[in-house]
Amino acid sequence: MLHISQMITLCFVASITIGCTIGIADDSERMLPLSSALTKLSATVESTVRYKNPPADISDSELLILSTKHDPRILEPFSDYTVRVLNQDRHAVVLVCGKDGKYALLEDAGCSPELDKHLWKEQQPPPCQFSLSPSIICNK
Repeated sequence: MLHISQMITLCFVASITIGCTIGIADDSERMLPLSSALTKLSATVESTVRYKNPPADISDSELLILSTKHDPRILEPFSDYTVRVLNQDRHAVVLVCGKDGKYALLEDAGCSPELDKHLWKEQQPPPCQFSLSPSIICNK
């Protein structure tokens, strides 16, 4: 027979476990479709910087608009996020951060077929800064 203190402890542990599981599932429901959309966006940006020679001083937002000019719907999944682009050596890395731009969520080099980093899964969310180098990851 369980004592009251054991019952309370058991209920507390169960509620935390269920709450954490729901939180992870909720993040997965938002991030996994966004991951798929990011691989498409990063490949589009990669194609633009590789073959269309955009101006060296082009802003992130201008590069994203130029890259998706043929299909602006590619940007729609990212309307609630901050999206940054690293354009280096005719390759691109796209970084998706929270709307406030503080924490990184996803990062992908356009030269690789699968998403490179699911940063949202890390225990401590990393700052909204690039961790991939296009010149290293794309010239393997």
